[in-house]
Amino acid sequence: MSNFGIRWPGDSFINRGLAASVLALLVAAGLFGIVGCGSSGNSSSSGNGGDEIVIAMLPKLVNIDYFDACQRGAERAAEDLGIRLIYDGPSEPSGSEQNKFIETWTRQGVDAICIAPNQPKTIKRFVEKAKERGIKVLTWDSDAADSGRDLMVNQVDDKLLGETLIDDIARQMNEEGEWAIAIASLEATNLNTWRRYAEERALSHYPKMKLVETVVTKEDESVAREQIELLLNKEPNLKGIIAFDSNSVPGAAEALKRTGRAGEVALTGNSTPGRMRPYIKEGVLESFYLWDPRALGNLTIRLAVKIVNGEEIAPAMPIEGHRDLVFSENDSTMVILSDPVRFTKENIDEYDFGI
Repeated sequence: MSNFGIRWPGDSFINRGLAASVLALLVAAGLFGIVGCGSSGNSSSSGNGGDEIVIAMLPKLVNIDYFDACQRGAERAAEDLGIRLIYDGPSEPSGSEQNKFIETWTRQGVDAICIAPNQPKTIKRFVEKAKERGIKVLTWDSDAADSGRDLMVNQVDDKLLGETLIDDIARQMNEEGEWAIAIASLEATNLNTWRRYAEERALSHYPKMKLVETVVTKEDESVAREQIELLLNKEPNLKGIIAFDSNSVPGAAEALKRTGRAGEVALTGNSTPGRMRPYIKEGVLESFYLWDPRALGNLTIRLAVKIVNGEEIAPAMPIEGHRDLVFSENDSTMVILSDPVRFTKENIDEYDFGI
């Protein structure tokens, strides 16, 4: 992982390795957690009635830890910048429900809409309508590259994360045996891009490993647990699981625990420190990965405001509270937030992220 410096509001600039940088960020967690943007909330606001900048932010769904943390980061940026934030979304991971929010905000005439699309292919015509109204459109967390969006704020380099996950599980499996995938959706761009890179690397680097099944968990921890329990009963020789989303990892961990397969079947994936801490400490899994979702929400709002103000977004551009901007090598319209953090029993208590 590369080194970078992170500077949160009120902190001095530091330039250290990734873990040290994030740890320093967390020392200021109390400051970062202060939320004062009273305009965030549901989509009933009336849009931009004057010179005030209004940014609407659409998660894949509301009321889960990961996107709640993204919201806190977005609210902090809105407070710092003096803009109005509307943060709202569906209670289920539905593309059609998301599009209703985009339509509403387009009619209201907000200045920018930031979308984490559940079904990327469905948003194109809604993005086009928004842009016809002069509204800036960003994607974040998950992309819709063909939608015409102005910028994508990606949490990590997709290839790096996908290959990191398969390398980790392969090491735990001694590079041989049957493995499986748990994933929230087969339509979410980010999850399936990571999955594709993991599968490609498995084929090219680990010929003795065999992918036996891909389980779809519908962004629901209980569904993940049930589906993984069925998988474990069906595949007695299974040696490893990669779970690509924050609900599938704890669901899979609970399934391993309930079936007595913990320690026998390796597990890794992407999830939140608070949810996974008990499973890590019990030895149900050795590792998992994430980034700071508060920082993702925060950076997305800061960049949306700059775009609304007509500023050019360019590599190495300094951003308050973040490292200088890094762009994807493959997409000049995609900003990369950070490298992934690997969580283990040894370092889990150093991290919080508020989730």
